[in-house]
Amino acid sequence: MEQVNARSIFSPATGFIQRGGFAWTCNPYLGCTFACSYCYAAFLPQNRRPLQDWGRWLVAKSNAVELARRQAHKVARQAVYLSSVTDPYVPVERSLKLTRGILDAMLPHQPRLLVQTRGPLVVRDVDLLRQFRSLRVNMSIPTDEEEVRCAFEPKAPPLERRWAAVETLRQAGLAVGICVTPMLPLRDPEAFVARLVACRPAVVVVQHFHQARTPFGADTGPAARQELARRQWSEADYLRCVELLRRTLTVYEAEEGFFPPPSESLQLMSTD
Repeated sequence: MEQVNARSIFSPATGFIQRGGFAWTCNPYLGCTFACSYCYAAFLPQNRRPLQDWGRWLVAKSNAVELARRQAHKVARQAVYLSSVTDPYVPVERSLKLTRGILDAMLPHQPRLLVQTRGPLVVRDVDLLRQFRSLRVNMSIPTDEEEVRCAFEPKAPPLERRWAAVETLRQAGLAVGICVTPMLPLRDPEAFVARLVACRPAVVVVQHFHQARTPFGADTGPAARQELARRQWSEADYLRCVELLRRTLTVYEAEEGFFPPPSESLQLMSTD
């Protein structure tokens, strides 16, 4: 792991994140050690390292908390996406606590905060997350089969730990979204859908494997596509599962599902 001093910790949102309604992104780290073979971040222009090295490197912004304390005022009551090109709860966060420090720095300014992760470590910060008046935690759970998870996300946390984290967050009264993005092969689509329904998530986002329209856009790696084909999981299989979900839940597909949590006033209205 490399450590650097960054010039800023909040960046103006761009691309689908900006189109979704976010004003800012926040990335305590660059790169990711979860090594998801389909990750779009590996293909972004700011990643200057070989694609085959994705998942093997991480850069920590060692001054992230100090920067957040100085700069958090500019995101006050605005929509912030944490994080767009990394996971804010990679394993090293357990010791470095950059994400936790940033959350603490933002608290007095109350942004509309979306935390995007597949890391169960997020439950460590429930005490801080509960103090945000406009917040949603999106947890990525793309399959129901641990063997499939290992094939596509070799260093990511086990699925059951993610489901347990979702329940902990819900019990703490936090809004939780489930991201099935991209949807990986499912052993039992009906049971997976039933589990999602029982979870009563605030948002469900689904997506089939994406492909860039330009040489510099987000993409899905060839290794992930080959693995998908080997497992004979097609877009038709994906669409059948989406149809099952839509019989019971409101489902957002792909980019349309990434939007900020409701404003504080809307949240209060929804609980009346």
